[in-house]
Amino acid sequence: MNKPRVDAAGSRRWPMLLTAMALLVGCGDRAEEVRGFVLPEGDIDAGKSSFADYGCLSCHVVADTDIEYLGEDVVPRIQLGGEVRKVKSYGDLLTSIVNPNHTLANQYLKSLPQEDRKKASSPMPDFNEQLTVADLIDMIEFLHSRYEETVPEYVGRRYVR
Repeated sequence: MNKPRVDAAGSRRWPMLLTAMALLVGCGDRAEEVRGFVLPEGDIDAGKSSFADYGCLSCHVVADTDIEYLGEDVVPRIQLGGEVRKVKSYGDLLTSIVNPNHTLANQYLKSLPQEDRKKASSPMPDFNEQLTVADLIDMIEFLHSRYEETVPEYVGRRYVR
């Protein structure tokens, strides 16, 4: 596995990114108008490469990709992308990477014994000291591109697929 790319300024980038996020989120007239955080456009191919370089493939599978999954089979391997009723926003993806304990995947929680679910924490490592802002932007662009929103067909009083 390739080592994540880190430069001498890598550890100083996160405080700057988080400060910029806080300032941008606070720019609206009312806090409830801010629904997500939009990053500049990233590079999908670079994001795909970074996703593999940081070892994300050991626990995640990404829909509609030709990525080769190496290593042990992790159960459950959390799927990202694919057909969903609500596409993950940039803010959702950013939060999941920067703060993996914010929301735990239902797939993961269901794999745990019932008594362990309430106190569970994410098995995802903290990459905040290694991940560059450019890698983060590219990764989010890659992941966001893998989601396809589907609208269920409405027949009478029920939704059908």
